[in-house]
Amino acid sequence: MDINAILKRIKNGDRSAFTLVVQQFQQPLFGYLGRMGLTQSLAEDIAQETFLRAWKRLDDYDPTRAEFSTWLFTIARNLALHELERASSKREVASDESLPNFVCDGMQPADVLNQNQQRQRLRAALYALPVTDRSALALAYFQELDLAAVARIEGCSTGAIKVRLHRAKQRLRQLLEKHDE
Repeated sequence: MDINAILKRIKNGDRSAFTLVVQQFQQPLFGYLGRMGLTQSLAEDIAQETFLRAWKRLDDYDPTRAEFSTWLFTIARNLALHELERASSKREVASDESLPNFVCDGMQPADVLNQNQQRQRLRAALYALPVTDRSALALAYFQELDLAAVARIEGCSTGAIKVRLHRAKQRLRQLLEKHDE
């Protein structure tokens, strides 16, 4: 679905076309927010607020500066960081829904248990990282955005993102190895 065509319809007065924007970006936003460590209900609230702000500020979006998805994820990131800072003392751990589920039909119970344990280890290691590192990892590896888009969302240079991702992966590897000991 061509997002620019949808945005043009909205600017031409077709307010109902915004539902297409929500449909296209709702699941990716939920996934991204979950990987940042937000509970499902909080991720849903922030995604809703993201869409509301995008709707209100649609005239501020400049397609010559960034892709629409980059602009939208930037709004979500800023809201999520604000919420995580605000609620850091009573933050809830996100559910398993924030990580992909690779359980295949026909797996043996022991394999399923092992996979669930690996997911729990990975989740614990991810949540031990700073939220900005989780954000960069989620954008680059789960949302599969290119480094330039991740850098725009994170508000830094492409080189800085490369360094941050490299260090985050090293730290994640260390945390996982430490857990294995």
